[in-house]
Amino acid sequence: MLRPRPIVLVVLFLTFLAGAADAATWYVKADAAPGGDGSRNRPFATLEQVEKASQPGDTIRVLPSTRPLDGGIQLKDNQRLVGDGDAVTKAPAGGARPTITNTTSARYQGDGIRLATNTVVENIHVDRASRAGIFGVNASRAQIRNNLITNNMIQGNDLRRLEQPWPKGFILYESQTNHFGGITLLACGPAASSYCTMHAPERPAAPTTGEMVIAGNVIRDSNLEGVMLITDTGVAATFTVNDTVVRDLSQGLPDPLALTPPADIVRSRAFTHIGLNRSRTDLAINRLHAENVAPPGRYAADGLVLLTGGDSPVVNAKVSQFTMLNPKMTGEINNGDSIEIQHRGSTNAVLNVDMSRLDLRDPASANIKILEASNPTGGSYNLTVSDSVLTNHNPAGGVDGQIRLSGASNGTKAFTLVVRNTRFEGIGGAIGILNPNNIETLTVMVENSSMSGFMQPPGAKPIAAVTWTHPADKTIGKAILDLGGGPLGSRGRNRFVNNPWLDVQVTNANAKTVVQVDASNNYWGGGAPAVTEAPPGDVVVSGGVKFNAPAHLTADPAR
Repeated sequence: MLRPRPIVLVVLFLTFLAGAADAATWYVKADAAPGGDGSRNRPFATLEQVEKASQPGDTIRVLPSTRPLDGGIQLKDNQRLVGDGDAVTKAPAGGARPTITNTTSARYQGDGIRLATNTVVENIHVDRASRAGIFGVNASRAQIRNNLITNNMIQGNDLRRLEQPWPKGFILYESQTNHFGGITLLACGPAASSYCTMHAPERPAAPTTGEMVIAGNVIRDSNLEGVMLITDTGVAATFTVNDTVVRDLSQGLPDPLALTPPADIVRSRAFTHIGLNRSRTDLAINRLHAENVAPPGRYAADGLVLLTGGDSPVVNAKVSQFTMLNPKMTGEINNGDSIEIQHRGSTNAVLNVDMSRLDLRDPASANIKILEASNPTGGSYNLTVSDSVLTNHNPAGGVDGQIRLSGASNGTKAFTLVVRNTRFEGIGGAIGILNPNNIETLTVMVENSSMSGFMQPPGAKPIAAVTWTHPADKTIGKAILDLGGGPLGSRGRNRFVNNPWLDVQVTNANAKTVVQVDASNNYWGGGAPAVTEAPPGDVVVSGGVKFNAPAHLTADPAR
């Protein structure tokens, strides 16, 4: 009964070899002579020609030219789209490049490159695409490597047009409507009414995506998002994002408030992931650099956004070496965050985010904001920050905690935050737990971190380096702030010096629950922390708070 099996394996192997032998390589060049046959010596002159001739599994090579190939291209499964010549991300301006554009919405709604399953796009310059630069719906195992995307979705910098929902416009931001950016990937599972059917109903569902890779790309001088990832309806998605640069977004757009009538706030974000409706996302980001992501005006100049919506999505994100700079000090003071982590109208959503080696500077609002909006229920946050530097010297920014929880929901299941080996300085404070909602578990652990030298602009209300506030009309279950020697395992060794207002302020107006604060083995300037009834000073606690600091450091651990 088992004897036929080797014959079957031989047949399958020969079939594989035949398929590999049948794969072809096609060439296309913008200024090629008419009548080409797709060979290197006689390349096609249009994307439409090479798209029609190529088959699944083929390679398409774009030859450098001083003109772009217009009209966009839809890849087929297992195809490779590769640009010849020097690296487009490093090539000097004005020279010949392998360039693709799509100047109108007549073909592929203005997208530059559309992906399929197991496709590779490498060393292509996508310039002046009318909608997305590189767009994929359920493009499992896609790889997007070392591409340059510029002047994306400019549309004459007509903010009124850009703000309209598709197909009339492009929408800079509207929850669960349209999101298009330099690189846009949507992944949806088998459940009905998925987000993907809005834009590509012909694409089959993808229960799993395999690993999708975004690496070595540069996105600049464009409007809208840098990278947008959306998962929905039960898909299990894996994204790896390495060595990516996003800068100079929306710089030519007007202030929304200057329009007649004024427009609402405009989102201008470097990287966004939205997890919806029982999707599970494993996201790894390493070496992402974002800079100048909004012009002056009412813009939410967010660097990295991780957001959930719908029923029970799970996002597992590991973020390493993320840099967010704001040298022009722009952004909207309530919404311009270096990192925003948000449950938005979700139920039982989970955000597990491990962040290390961050360099976050000068936000208009918080460096890391944990936000709840549209009344999410039962959400969980498990967050770590390590080996990082968070600073803010933006005089127009909000005076707030550089890591801030703004809870505003029907009820949160758990919020856990661990901070290690991190330096905070500048305007505001280090950590602000501002929690106007019911919560079952709220724990914060901080060790080996410097929270010193905070300042406030003239006339601003001062705040403590660490602030915890819970109102009387909201319940709270397990509540621990462990700055050293507490049950969460903090070793202390935190620095609290040169803070003109307060080092720690904990207020719990709910008398039914005690917030436990342990703060042993820290440096407070050389002596024990002074607990006072009102600022200025070291520590102020009020209401249901138990403060414990039996030991302190007499020498500055930073020296």
